[in-house]
Amino acid sequence: MLQTRTLAFVTTLVIMAIAAPALAEPEGTVTATGEGRVEVAPDIAWLGFGVSARQATVAEARDEVARGVARLIALARDAGLKNEHIATAALSVSPEFDWHPETRQRRLLGYVVSRQVTLKLTELAKLGELTEQALGLGVTEASPAVFDTSRRTALEAEALAAAARDARAKAEVMAEALGVGVGAPVRIVTGGAAESPRPMLRMAMAESDAMSGAETYQPGLIRIAANVTVRFALTGP
Repeated sequence: MLQTRTLAFVTTLVIMAIAAPALAEPEGTVTATGEGRVEVAPDIAWLGFGVSARQATVAEARDEVARGVARLIALARDAGLKNEHIATAALSVSPEFDWHPETRQRRLLGYVVSRQVTLKLTELAKLGELTEQALGLGVTEASPAVFDTSRRTALEAEALAAAARDARAKAEVMAEALGVGVGAPVRIVTGGAAESPRPMLRMAMAESDAMSGAETYQPGLIRIAANVTVRFALTGP
């Protein structure tokens, strides 16, 4: 008797385990994933510059870097950037050695001191001129500009709405092929944050011979994307 009850209990668990996946996807629904994209001209550019120096002592290298950073900050202010749009990182100090195979010893040659400066530019017409002038001040490192838009929040909402419409359109195509209709959404899952701003700084190579260095900086468009997965109820034919 006990064995019979045990067998029945185990059989019930097996049936429930088999039925569980079917219960996870309700009948009478259809799921579709939609994508939405918005492209817009940027109105913000993040510029990253680095100033480094190699000297026999930390103090000498630090002073040289400080002078370079001061010139860069002065240039930014002359270009109309506010103090809150200028950020400087902490100093980085690294000793520099060489190796003597005969003595198998290292010898200290000096120190490399560097510092990063980040600028937020809201007048993109000044992008090329500011970059070229910064390079002329002895900047030792320049990162590609990263573009963004001040309308990001609104455009993210626009891309998300487009993704939702795309999801419904795809669901309606599938439903029509099956001879049914699409009803209200019963589950909505967004696919995460929109795309990060892409660095799209490029040079107009075809006209570069006739243009100054500052004029060859042409920002493209930035793309903001969103995706959403929606489960819709199906209606009768």
